[in-house]
Amino acid sequence: MTTKAEKVPLIFSVKAIPGEEGAEIQLVLFNNCERDRSITFPTSQQFDFIIKNKEGRVIYRYSEGKSFLQALQTIHLKKGQTKVWNERWSYIQGGTRVPEGVYTIEALFGGEDMEGFNHPLQAVGSFTVPEENPSFRDVKVREVKGRYTISGQACVSNGSFYYSVEDGHRVLLSETLLKVNKEAPNWSDFSIILPEMRGKNGKLIMSLYERDDGDGKIIHPYVIIMP
Repeated sequence: MTTKAEKVPLIFSVKAIPGEEGAEIQLVLFNNCERDRSITFPTSQQFDFIIKNKEGRVIYRYSEGKSFLQALQTIHLKKGQTKVWNERWSYIQGGTRVPEGVYTIEALFGGEDMEGFNHPLQAVGSFTVPEENPSFRDVKVREVKGRYTISGQACVSNGSFYYSVEDGHRVLLSETLLKVNKEAPNWSDFSIILPEMRGKNGKLIMSLYERDDGDGKIIHPYVIIMP
């Protein structure tokens, strides 16, 4: 049992937020002390993490193929302060997208302070890789002075698809039809420049989708949360 006097000084956690074509990885270190802490790293590598499939096999390691500066690095955390690292994994293993399903992420913190840690700081999380979208791929978002450009490739019947924008509370841009150069099974490049979104309340959420030729229902939705 942990008493109040034995309060954990540093809390390390990891979270993977899955998207359509990749997961945003967020690693968090929280200074749970009543005083400031200085944390030293033997190299420029401050953490590592691996991703495992449901069979427990490692399919991605953050540090693999990377080079790190061989020199001491130090960060300072005030009491109650949080340090956040953001990375991204694109669902790719050996040049191929991994199957949909549940995956595990295991993270290891690489720093130490003058008092040392009782054990290496580790964190574990899980997330679900979605099924690959058959209609949209390689979608990228670019923002310049509050205006967003969305580009990518579409493989859509009738050579067209729809898009709309909301903020989680109300529709800011109603359903809009976009024609592309080629019909499925061909892939065609597209680019959308959104108008300025006035009166938004929260993050912008854009949906790309097709409608079924028979009943008109939305199919193959691709959701984009603007950074």
